[in-house]
Amino acid sequence: MSLVSKSQVIVLHTTKYGDSGAIIHVLDSLAGRQSLYLRGIKKGKNCAAVSHFHNLNILDVITSTSEKSTLIYLREYSPIFTLSSIRTDVYKSSIALFISEVLYRSLKTENRDDALFKWLCESILTLDAIKHNYANYHLWFLTGLCCKTGFRPNDNFNEERQIFDIISAQFIETPTDTTSNTIFSKEESYILHKMLNCTLEEVLTIELSRAIRNYFSQKMLDYLSYHMGIPLNIKSMAVLHQIFS
Repeated sequence: MSLVSKSQVIVLHTTKYGDSGAIIHVLDSLAGRQSLYLRGIKKGKNCAAVSHFHNLNILDVITSTSEKSTLIYLREYSPIFTLSSIRTDVYKSSIALFISEVLYRSLKTENRDDALFKWLCESILTLDAIKHNYANYHLWFLTGLCCKTGFRPNDNFNEERQIFDIISAQFIETPTDTTSNTIFSKEESYILHKMLNCTLEEVLTIELSRAIRNYFSQKMLDYLSYHMGIPLNIKSMAVLHQIFS
């Protein structure tokens, strides 16, 4: 006897399985992080449908489970949104690759989180809709992801506390050792303060050098790594840094 379920998913990553199958790693609106098995992706109609499983695609799906297997079978699927801008713009597709890898490596629990799923869908649609000036988008996203996953930095920034400390998740007075890996630089700390208080529209207008954008994104990954207890070695970050050089 099989159990059938209907839900929405966000595609995070796809890996080959066997000769013609694939495992579609997703965030499911009902079940959290899931790995879905798709048969015959190189055969028949599935061959043309490979494009449905691009990073961050949002799909309606029907899945099923069986007592005879531990796999979750992907029976039917259809895209809810086109996301044509993300697919055709090399800058946006690089951001999408980065975001999907961050989610793939950080979201591990099979727990439903309606607020997170809704925010991610809205964030993906926003990225697709932005017309220009999106070099800072992934910085805004990383800050938002910290907040949505329960690790919101305490914004106690003031004249005395201008350095952000990863361990205590708050701004502190300038420490004696300013080279510690667990603190942000003064400039990075101020950017975090801005990210926590600005709208996306305002964030996108902040002028940042390539170097500081790169340093800040790495520090935010360090912050997530520490508080999630998961090493986040994001390979696509090098691509993102190169494309926005």
